[in-house]
Amino acid sequence: MALVEVGNVYVIRTTLTKPRPKDKIVVCICSESNLFVWFNSLPKSHGEGQLACTAKGHPQALNKDCYLDLSRVTTFLPHELEAARDRGALSAECRGRICAAVTGGIRTLAPRHAALITKAVC
Repeated sequence: MALVEVGNVYVIRTTLTKPRPKDKIVVCICSESNLFVWFNSLPKSHGEGQLACTAKGHPQALNKDCYLDLSRVTTFLPHELEAARDRGALSAECRGRICAAVTGGIRTLAPRHAALITKAVC
């Protein structure tokens, strides 16, 4: 399995997306359990934990403006992690915004996942 670093951004080709596999840009929040949050082009309709991010704020990782979905955490299959492409550490500005959002409370996020995100970026 590829080693992933907490707080880094990765591109992972995954089958978790329906109906077809596709590349997802993700942030590692726990390397031991392979837990991640991911970016979406549009915010989820429920509106919980949808952090607007600009490509300018993290140019080595994002090629367009998008939303970091902090409402849930995901993991990937071992073969998907093997092919993960590292895009470097989150910018300090992005880390600060994530920290503020999570410490402010996200109703749909399990407390243990909120603690992992806080540990990873704050």
